[in-house]
Amino acid sequence: MRQKFRLAAFILLALLALAGSAFLDYFLPEKTVTTITGVEVKLSDKDGPVSKSNPADGPASDVFYIYTARDVTDIRVYRNEDTRWGWPFYFKFDSADVQARAAALASEKKPALITSYGWRITMFSVYPNVTSVSLAAPDDSSWSFFRWFWFCLWGALLIALAWGVHRLTRARVQLKA
Repeated sequence: MRQKFRLAAFILLALLALAGSAFLDYFLPEKTVTTITGVEVKLSDKDGPVSKSNPADGPASDVFYIYTARDVTDIRVYRNEDTRWGWPFYFKFDSADVQARAAALASEKKPALITSYGWRITMFSVYPNVTSVSLAAPDDSSWSFFRWFWFCLWGALLIALAWGVHRLTRARVQLKA
């Protein structure tokens, strides 16, 4: 019985590890040093950009897009929307200012340091959201202390949980008197 519980506990712990790691990877800020190649504003509703084939069928808003390229094969598109008071709590209210900064860097063709969160999922037209854009210094890197601090903390918690499960479910030796 103890072995079945142990197996179930470790399977649940592995699922928790995967779900938590995916959650952290999506919502923690990521930095990228790249060149901005263009910016655009599109009117969008819940179904995506409004067009003749996708007319607006509800409230619509402007969504800013930032196009980047490190080289010809490594291109990436970001969206630039305010998070306001909602989840995730980046309290971003300056998407127009970020877009203007991105447009200025695009016209100068200088490297930019972009901080964003989220994933690019092409099949669902999901883009990472930019939280800030700035001129990249020559020694800037994409390494983020904040991101790795939370991943290390998550890893330590998972190790502690695995150790606890191991201790609770290990076979105990009974001493005969």
